[in-house]
Amino acid sequence: MSFAAPEQSAATASADQNGFDHWWTLPGDWVEEPNERRNGWSGVIRVMTEHGLVYVKRQRNHLYRSLRHPLGWPTASREWYFLLKLRTLGIAAPAPVFHAVRHTPDGIEAVLVTAALENYQPLNELEALPADQRAIVAETLGEMLGRLHRERLQHSCLYDKHVMVRLHRDAPPEVALLDLEKMRRRLTPTLAARHDLAQLRRRQRLFGDDDWARLLACHGRSFTKR
Repeated sequence: MSFAAPEQSAATASADQNGFDHWWTLPGDWVEEPNERRNGWSGVIRVMTEHGLVYVKRQRNHLYRSLRHPLGWPTASREWYFLLKLRTLGIAAPAPVFHAVRHTPDGIEAVLVTAALENYQPLNELEALPADQRAIVAETLGEMLGRLHRERLQHSCLYDKHVMVRLHRDAPPEVALLDLEKMRRRLTPTLAARHDLAQLRRRQRLFGDDDWARLLACHGRSFTKR
């Protein structure tokens, strides 16, 4: 296996030079070192540009296959597609910056660049949150997931580390979703909701029974809203 390995140091780069080669060779710090999956490899670096902090996903032959994509669809392309979809729904996620795919003698290479979510914390780092704020976070998350599932969209990897929260002193919290690489459209909204809610319930430690009941109540109202 070979890959374009960035220098292991912080770097500043210009996002104006936004061609494939620029993002493929840009030095930065690994946040997810390249590892072999799906008969290919994928890795993510973090780099500061003049426009802010971005995450650059690079991959080769890291493909998702389905009846619709029997020859394979780069998982970075799949994630880009759903990032754009969530923007149309008003659901917060990292802002898409750049995406491209190229065919080389070594296979299919893809790059995905997204802006960092500023001042957000993952759900799994909020265990010290006071009860009143925890309840509001549960309600906000439930409402957002209801809108997601109403569109038959299933996150498919809904762990607490993939739910990001930005707290405000005098305003409701904001909630965003990370890691859309496995997002998919289900046959019905109920199938999407059932999978994600069961997965989140198992994978989170912030919400107790009362908070979870609040989350489900807000999800239900948003899920059935027309």
